[in-house]
Amino acid sequence: MIRTIVVGVDRVAPNGDTANKIGTYQLAITARYHGCQFIVAAPTTSVDLYTKSGADIVIEERYEAEILVQTGFERQGVLEGRLKCVEVQVAPVGTRAWNPSFDVTPAELISAMDGQYLANKQINVQYAFKKDAKGERHGLAAEQLLAAQAQKNDRTL
Repeated sequence: MIRTIVVGVDRVAPNGDTANKIGTYQLAITARYHGCQFIVAAPTTSVDLYTKSGADIVIEERYEAEILVQTGFERQGVLEGRLKCVEVQVAPVGTRAWNPSFDVTPAELISAMDGQYLANKQINVQYAFKKDAKGERHGLAAEQLLAAQAQKNDRTL
């Protein structure tokens, strides 16, 4: 059984939202659904103090042709021993596509963030989240979070 998912990150907003390659948000949702820890490994260089939240992160868009057109070898050429590369439209003509390079994961889906910046007091990023008896969120290092989870489950990770 999977108990922890760890991913890298390209950008971290001060509120704890992150931007990373497409598919990271889906992994966070999957972790939440299955009750797993979702940990983001974030170096200092990924923290963006000028972006308030994930909503403010500008997402680079790739060419829509990467989705709408596939490139490969012509079947007949392969059979005859001569390779001819062709492009094939795989969607109906006139179809448009949105092809973002990154997705944004909201801080609420992140169990912990671990990285070089944890000791840097100038960066106000919620690097891990744990609610106390009053329901208030507090920062907690990833190792502590995993140890607490392991102790709770009475098994080691």
